[in-house]
Amino acid sequence: MNTFNKTLFILWFGVFTTSMGLSQLAPILPIYIRELGVSEYDQIAFYSGLSFGILSFFMAFFAPIWGMLTNKFGCKIMLLRASLGLSVLTFLLAFVQNVEQIIILRALTGILSGFVSTAVIFVALITPKDKAAQALATLSTASVSGNLIGPLFGGLVFEFIGSRGSFIFIAFLTFCSFLTILFFINEKKITQTKDLKKLKFKENIVLILILFALTFIIQAGFNSVMPIMTLFVEQIHHSDTYIAFYTGLVVAASGLSNLAFATKIGKIADIKGADKIIVISLIFCGIIFYLQSLATNIYILILLRLLLGIALGGLTPCISALFKKNVSPARLGLVFGFNQSAFAMGNFIGSVGGGYLTAKFNIETLFSFVALVFICSALMFFVLDKKFMKI
Repeated sequence: MNTFNKTLFILWFGVFTTSMGLSQLAPILPIYIRELGVSEYDQIAFYSGLSFGILSFFMAFFAPIWGMLTNKFGCKIMLLRASLGLSVLTFLLAFVQNVEQIIILRALTGILSGFVSTAVIFVALITPKDKAAQALATLSTASVSGNLIGPLFGGLVFEFIGSRGSFIFIAFLTFCSFLTILFFINEKKITQTKDLKKLKFKENIVLILILFALTFIIQAGFNSVMPIMTLFVEQIHHSDTYIAFYTGLVVAASGLSNLAFATKIGKIADIKGADKIIVISLIFCGIIFYLQSLATNIYILILLRLLLGIALGGLTPCISALFKKNVSPARLGLVFGFNQSAFAMGNFIGSVGGGYLTAKFNIETLFSFVALVFICSALMFFVLDKKFMKI
């Protein structure tokens, strides 16, 4: 195995373990909050949303700072910082005594985050031009696979070793990532070429801003239901047995279908146009979110989540494709950095807003509201596409 392939494999492993570790928390945190003494349904929903959202809130503000430090000190030190920080803070979650301490640790996790985004930058820098798309696509499968396996695996681990044991196990996984980066990654300083700086490129600023907004809306919509999914599963399952496992299965379903169909949808987008696929996918997401509010058992919910994952495959990759088409190579990293902030802020608003709406009304209302937002976004993007964009 040559140096490039070895580095790509190690980074893939790091992104996979990081994504799996973070996504394992989805079915566990609501139950853990209840174990800590929060018994009211609306309070569990609120604190679950806050614990997820506050991580993304701080990530949005600190991502540009870590990006600047990456340019100065290199990717390896930033990867080590992020993986070790995540491992230590997740380990400490196993020993908290109240919900306020969970919120503080999750906030610190957001501040020290940035492993996945730094790994993407690293791969982009070391990849030969003729293999860039393939390498970045390979790395993206690590995130999708980790997010797919994490909730299901987390629910299964919880059933055997409980909440606190699960946090220790997750910390161990992320520490393994730290060790592989420490001992097996050799970073060479890579500078931007003069040819890249000389490239002339007319950027579609309107499109870039609209895509930032779309990234925010998509993440807010998808993440709004994550903190309360355990409560919804418990509600329609009519039993308190294996709730964490079933929640993991529900969450993992969308990741499975996304992994299977994202590449195929991307090929269709190359032929028909990424903007058209985005409109169709947004409308499809809206319909599926509304149907989730009508789900009466676990099996229907799993089927709908599988369909939702297919729709997601036509959103994030198509947005990235439009960025690549409409942003100069010299500015692509900067634009993706700001998009990461929109991504994180969408996660924050979605998590907190979803918990708030569920506490104020009910879970069915939340699903219906998200459905309305996605359909309205599709219509707005369609109109703006025709009026302002030359794609």
